Amino acid sequence: MQDTTPRYAPEQVIVVSQGQWRVAPVLEWKATPPGHGSKIIRDDMTLLECKTEFGIRHFGCDRAYINSELRMVVVGFDARDEVRRKWEPVPLALV
Repeated sequence: MQDTTPRYAPEQVIVVSQGQWRVAPVLEWKATPPGHGSKIIRDDMTLLECKTEFGIRHFGCDRAYINSELRMVVVGFDARDEVRRKWEPVPLALV
């Protein structure tokens, strides 16, 4: 089952750097459409990269885009994913 609620990409993520878990602010988001040929996620998913000073955290979704607020929005992921379900939903007026 998919969660199709539009949600803002996170402002911070957990990354592992030098054997330590770190909560790091996201410096840059990059969305790559399906068919990207990456081995990181399935080829039929959009790849969302959240770049931090310690590394990159990858997520797969149905689609990602920048909205009128100039914020990255993510749509469509497995509804069992507790991490992404906590991401802030986009207000209906901005969808």
